[in-house]
Formats: sequence, structure tokens, C-alpha cells
Amino acid sequence: MEFFDWKIEMPDVFKAYIDLENRRMAILTTEDDEIHMALEFDGNNNLVMHPRWNINITILGDMHLKFTKNS
Repeated sequence: MEFFDWKIEMPDVFKAYIDLENRRMAILTTEDDEIHMALEFDGNNNLVMHPRWNINITILGDMHLKFTKNS
């Protein structure tokens, strides 16, 4: 999926909710019962991630991320 200029890969166990106006995204389980991460852009257009303990973040390249769930 694309989140502004960022490419984000994630498995089907996650569901993303995107707020385009405020440039924010929340990643939840498909059942909407647990938040895994929130992402937003700061005033300098930097991507800021707020992960929980149960998510892995892999940097695949420039502006390319992969999120997976801890087992």
C-alpha cells in the first residue's frame, strides 16, 4: 500500500485506517480489536511511528517499510 510517498507492506492480518486530511494512519487487527501502530507526519514532513510491542518493522529501502506481527 502507499501512504503518501511511503510504500508499506503488511500481511492480511492487519487493516489500515487512513486519515488523509491529518496525514495519519492506524494499523489494527482485521477484527478491529487491537491497535498495532499509529503513523503520522510531523511538522518537518518526517514519518513518525508509534509502534506497540507486538509489531516488527523492517526497512526494505528508502521510504519502503514492511510490518509484521510478533508470533
